[in-house]
Amino acid sequence: MGIPELLQNTDRRYILVGGKGGVGKSSISASLATTFAANGQKTLIISTDPAHSLSDSFDQDLSGGQMVKVEGIENLYAMEINPQEAGTDLKSLAGIDDEDDQTVDNLMDGLSQFGFGEIGDLMDTMPPGIDEAMALAKVIQFIKSDEYANYQRIIFDTAPTGHTLRMLSLPDFLDTFVGKLIKVRVRMNNAASAFKSLLGMEAERDNTLEIMESLKESMGVVRNLFRNKETTEFMIATIPTIMAINESERLREQLKMEEIPVDHVIVNQVLPENPECKFCSVRAKGQQENLEYISKVFHDLNVVEVEFFDQEVRGIDALLKMGSKILEK
Repeated sequence: MGIPELLQNTDRRYILVGGKGGVGKSSISASLATTFAANGQKTLIISTDPAHSLSDSFDQDLSGGQMVKVEGIENLYAMEINPQEAGTDLKSLAGIDDEDDQTVDNLMDGLSQFGFGEIGDLMDTMPPGIDEAMALAKVIQFIKSDEYANYQRIIFDTAPTGHTLRMLSLPDFLDTFVGKLIKVRVRMNNAASAFKSLLGMEAERDNTLEIMESLKESMGVVRNLFRNKETTEFMIATIPTIMAINESERLREQLKMEEIPVDHVIVNQVLPENPECKFCSVRAKGQQENLEYISKVFHDLNVVEVEFFDQEVRGIDALLKMGSKILEK
């Protein structure tokens, strides 16, 4: 059974789709976005997965990190962002330039003599997933602007489970991290200003602190956005195999800990009964047992089954067909 009420519930503006790699997250995300758009809802779909598949789903080049109008349908826009490029912003905010390693080393050595070695230490302790979190923070910054206020739906096609879990838990960490970075930067600015004053030089205005404060604020927005049950939902995408189900169960528990709302599990690639095909019947029987297990594991969630398509889910028509199965239009 699908989830037709979601089509009308435009208060649920943000939808994140995540799960194990290879379960069809991009197809599910793209089909939802396409169906919303086809129903007159202005929609933006964003991929935060480094291995972008949205371009393949829409059969259109969406790379470049800029919003692109999806061809062949009204009201739909897409964007593939590069998390690694976004992640470099933190070092640039701290005054660290990766393009000149020797300068960086010299800078760190010089600063450590004056008690400013913390910057290097902070950068060394940045956890995995910070690139995705930085990218997401940048996305949140611009979708909160007036330009994007008229988008009724914003869909996130997230990275595989491990990356997504790190990304979801990072706003709390980065809030503290950027706070420390700001304190170190203030000390650096004070020292630089004092030194220039001794030489009779006028200190240049540095707006880095304002930028970092803005980033810190964005992290808070991301955290609050994830946890808002009225406007946000994380949909778990899976397939009827034990490995995928177990990973989905772990994902659900982590989402619970992070207080991120989950209402639906989308089970993709469900084989229909086919008595004329012995192999298909055996596979379908095994899947049926796993589907019963899914019903028990996620008994308090809405489980939506999507039949296996006999053709690649690519292009607007195929995506609309899949979206109709999920949303029962």
